[in-house]
Amino acid sequence: MKENITAILKYLLLYTGIFSTTLPLVFYLLYKRSSKEKSLRVILFYILYCIFNEGLGFYLQSIHSETFLILLYSFTILEFSFFCLFIFVIIPESFVKRIIRYLWLCFIIFYFIDLVFINKGKGFDSVAMGIECILVLFLCSSYLFLILRKSNNLFIYSTFEFWIVITFLIYFSGTFFLYILAESMRDNLAFRGQYFIINISFNLLKNVLLSIALTMKLSDTVNQQKNTIPDLDDDLFISENVNFPN
Repeated sequence: MKENITAILKYLLLYTGIFSTTLPLVFYLLYKRSSKEKSLRVILFYILYCIFNEGLGFYLQSIHSETFLILLYSFTILEFSFFCLFIFVIIPESFVKRIIRYLWLCFIIFYFIDLVFINKGKGFDSVAMGIECILVLFLCSSYLFLILRKSNNLFIYSTFEFWIVITFLIYFSGTFFLYILAESMRDNLAFRGQYFIINISFNLLKNVLLSIALTMKLSDTVNQQKNTIPDLDDDLFISENVNFPN
């Protein structure tokens, strides 16, 4: 009885995680479908690719196809590419912005070298996934540092871009050690069970946070609204110094 309940809960978590991939797309259609902002379009294509990847991956696993590994390897490259493009679009002009394309190129070259000569396509590539996590966390931290240093108002916390970066920061922080240990612990049944639960849970959390981000205003819109708010202190100062005629 207990085993049946556990199996049901696992399947429930699995299908919830899979179908949650479509949740950000629903929120995009509700809140952002008329926007042509480049950063938003990058996230839209990322969401569409995740939906395609989840659907095809579920099918390939169900028929035990070896093609699933190719799908897994390609997802790492494309996910990192989408993220680098997104950060490149939104990050302020800086040293980090100038090196993003080189970080992306170096990772792609390393990934193919590792895939062909080191890992040789034998299974989950913990090394490449670990490096991807480190690079994403570095870029997220750099963006937050630069944007918070240049901004002294609270409007930044309510922007679409800020929430997207926070989403990736939480997701890759939560799965970093999981991916690092995945290859060496793949024969450990207890770890495999924990891997399944943690990975699905963080994917679910990522999709929820992406959906929340899509309800937020774009940074350009927030800046425009900020500029329309009068500086009350200046107005008071001016009014106090105006000499009205007797």
